[in-house]
Formats: sequence, structure tokens, C-alpha cells
Amino acid sequence: MPSPSLSGRTSPDTTMLTALLVDDETDATGRMRKLLAAHPEIGVVGVAGNVAEARAVLETQPPDVVFLDVEMPGGSGFDLLKYVPDRTQMVFVTAHEKYAVRAFAAAAIDYLVKPVDPERLADTVIRLKKQAAGTQGQPQGDGEQRSDDLDAEEPADAVFFGLGDVVNVPLAGKATSAAVTVGDICWIESLRNYTRVAAKLPAGVLFFRRRLSDWDKVLPPSAFARVGRSYIVQLAAIEHVEWSFRTATVVTFGEGVEPLALGRLPGTRLREILGGNA
Repeated sequence: MPSPSLSGRTSPDTTMLTALLVDDETDATGRMRKLLAAHPEIGVVGVAGNVAEARAVLETQPPDVVFLDVEMPGGSGFDLLKYVPDRTQMVFVTAHEKYAVRAFAAAAIDYLVKPVDPERLADTVIRLKKQAAGTQGQPQGDGEQRSDDLDAEEPADAVFFGLGDVVNVPLAGKATSAAVTVGDICWIESLRNYTRVAAKLPAGVLFFRRRLSDWDKVLPPSAFARVGRSYIVQLAAIEHVEWSFRTATVVTFGEGVEPLALGRLPGTRLREILGGNA
């Protein structure tokens, strides 16, 4: 089992985010190091093999993000959550899909299934950078304080899709496009010039080369609501809403659909839209 280490720090000039890897399998942490090496904006500053070791690192050098396994000797990854500072983001990395709902309920920013796909990790890095920029209030970020993603006022004769219509949208980073039935879309998250779309199975989660404001112009307003500056939610698709201990509102949409964790402001807005019945 590896001992906690603080190594591999890169210059602040080249690293936007620091990361702690928590996994009892050295092969797993080694692979994650190699995958993250393709993203110079993230620097690995610590490696821990269990909850106790990870806690020691968090107490001395809390990172920007923890890549966290679930099943480890001496304690589950969920046991570490109470020691994770609010400013530190969490990405669960596990071989088991069954913990996804619980992970997002704990306000994890993402959930990766081993073996981690490089393209899927690239999507996670986009989300981490977006969240960090919004938290730090950087002008180039895409957080709740940004205003350039808001739509201009729509003309009175704007034409919207129906729930049964099919939309063809370019996939992020690919030359191909994907077809999605509007009624199957449960929620959409802004990732600057891209969007993360969660739809009912078999579509699942897709990353599109389309801005949130572009979606807002075509989705039927009677069914979809803009929640803050970064999210669109289909109201009728919501099955349950609950508040989480990390000041997040967790919205679930039924079997096979990834839950949506909202921050305080968009969560409050959703509750207002639902009339306080969430």
C-alpha cells in the first residue's frame, strides 16, 4: 500500500489546479498520473492509499481536487468526505457504477468508472476548470457570475422544438453529430462553448459542441427552465429534489439518468420555479 506523498508539484505558472489521488491500488494511481500528465493545468501534489493517509494530506496541504476511490481497506472513500474542505472539488474514480447517485448527492463534480477513458477524463478537466474559474471569480471563467452566456431577448415569433422532435447536434471534439429526442433531455449544463447533456437511456450523458444559450433558444419554455446561468432542467422529468450537506441541491430524474448537483443559487432558483414543493 502506498504511503502519502507530496511530490510532482509544478510551477504555479503552468498549473491551474492541484490534485490528490486517493486509491489503495498503486497501478490505479500510476495510470491516473499518466492520464493527468496530458493536462498540464492539473498538477498531482499528493498520493494516498487509504482514508487516514488522505486525511493527513488534506490537513497539511488541501488540494483543489481529490480523485477518490470508494472501496479501500480501512474505510470507504465516502468516509473521507467530512475532512474535505468546501473549496476542494471531488471526483470519484471507481470500478463500480453503483455508487454514482451517492457520489453526486455528496456534491461530487464528476464520477469516473475504471478503467478511466482519456476522453472522458478530458471532459472532467473541463468541468474542474469551469468550476475553479467560477469560484475564483476569474473573468474567463464560466461560473454563476458570468453574464455573457445569457441570451439576448428572444423575438416574439421565436420557434421552439416540440418534445417529440429530434435534434442533431455536433459532438464535442468529434466530427460527427448525435440525434437526441427533445423529450428525453433531462438537464443541460454549460461548459463555456460546449454543453453536457443528460438524457434518458440509451443516450445517457453526451458532450455537445453547442452553447447553453443556443439550447435555450430552441427548447420549449413550457417544459424546460433556465436555472441560473449554467443549467437548463426539464421540470416534468424531475423525480426528486433534496438538499445535501455541501450546500448543494441534488436533483434526480429516474433510473439511468445521472443526478444533477446544483449550487446554492441555482438550487434556490429551482425551488422558486417549483413553487417551494421540491
